[in-house]
Amino acid sequence: MFPILLRIGSYAVHTYTVALIVGILVAVWIAYREARRRLASPDAVLDVAFWALLAGILGGRMGYVASNWAYYADHMAEALDLRAGGLSWHGALLGGGLALVGWPVVRRWRRLPVPDGRDLADSMAPGLAIGSAWGWLGCLFAACSYGADASGYRPPLSWLSAYLPDIYGVEAARFMTQPLMIAWCLLLGALVWGLRRRMPRGMGFALYLLLYALADFCLAYLRGDGTWRWGLWLAQWAALLEAGIAIGLAVYVWTRPDRGQAPLAAASSDAH
Repeated sequence: MFPILLRIGSYAVHTYTVALIVGILVAVWIAYREARRRLASPDAVLDVAFWALLAGILGGRMGYVASNWAYYADHMAEALDLRAGGLSWHGALLGGGLALVGWPVVRRWRRLPVPDGRDLADSMAPGLAIGSAWGWLGCLFAACSYGADASGYRPPLSWLSAYLPDIYGVEAARFMTQPLMIAWCLLLGALVWGLRRRMPRGMGFALYLLLYALADFCLAYLRGDGTWRWGLWLAQWAALLEAGIAIGLAVYVWTRPDRGQAPLAAASSDAH
């Protein structure tokens, strides 16, 4: 594909890095826009996004290196190099999730207002979906999360293949894992955005997490990278965990006595 976007002297600007930065900016912008409707203090989204991004990038890289250990065991010098691509969504979710859990504790310790977690999560859900699409676009250019060899398959599976490289640069007829997830993330973002005013508080994030996890679980059967454990890809086990969290969150939201949609920011509560 096009792993190098341009060169400035001897410095190479990697396409993955640019796509990742754009995706982060777009995700934060969408989250802030939605937070202005849901939260009395929408700036809280910017605060939590900063810490969640730092933890998410660290966790995502660690997860990606672990899931592709067969390659990085012989290329340890590249383990911390983000420029050429390589972030695990599951590792990023774990890292970002830990930051989200610790963020309100620190806010309360500093005696700062803490928004309702459901409203905060719903504010971030559409942006996470669209930002994920940019991350998968970066993977497409960097050839990470590449598809398995699709030679010999007949329709309809053959319709999901194209001539693409893997992370080692070997080109072949492969399943279009990255384009499929780009399309799914965009569709998911539009769905969550369109339904955000009709769902109970917290349900938007639960819906996003569940549908993303299910798609990621199914996609693993078409991927050419990863590690098997106990009959499934490691990514599939992580996707099952995410789906379980999403279902648990949905049940919690649905059984809450105040499960109605969040009011306008001017009338919403910012401290609990």
